[in-house]
Amino acid sequence: MSLLVEQGIAGTTLASIGERSGYSRGLVTHRFGSKAGLLTHVHDSVAAEWLRRVEALVGDATGIAALQRVTDALYEFIRDQPEELRAMYLLRYASIDPSAEYRANVAKVNKAHIRALKRWIEQGKAAGSVAAEVDARLAAELFASVVDGLLYRWLVNPDIPIKELHELLRQHLARSLKAAEGKGGA
Repeated sequence: MSLLVEQGIAGTTLASIGERSGYSRGLVTHRFGSKAGLLTHVHDSVAAEWLRRVEALVGDATGIAALQRVTDALYEFIRDQPEELRAMYLLRYASIDPSAEYRANVAKVNKAHIRALKRWIEQGKAAGSVAAEVDARLAAELFASVVDGLLYRWLVNPDIPIKELHELLRQHLARSLKAAEGKGGA
């Protein structure tokens, strides 16, 4: 991951990975099959860690609380594992290239993320904490888009006020999704 973050996708070769890790290129090729296999492994490994963090923080929460906890997981991941997050998002953003061999893996993770967000929003609607008129699918897509945009801005400029933006996003979630008082809302 360090090499990927330092050199980019084009500058990361199986030979350089083998050299950096103290193994031969042949061993790296044997393990991953190709550079695309290695990039897929990096993306999927970091995505799995991201999902683990989200699931651990969200727990049984639903609705606004669940989305706020996803926001908390993101902030903690930026704080605790910035290099891993940079590597994953470098690959995610590069996956828009139709020739990216790991593109399907990124799309699969994106779909799973949207399904989870939509489920949490629908559960919040059922519990009365999220406004009934909220379209769960659109709200999930908007939330994921905001997170992706926030991460893009952070990747380009690590000096943005990420802690303040994290808190502002938490507040906006509460204001925009909250059910009106007296209509079953909390």
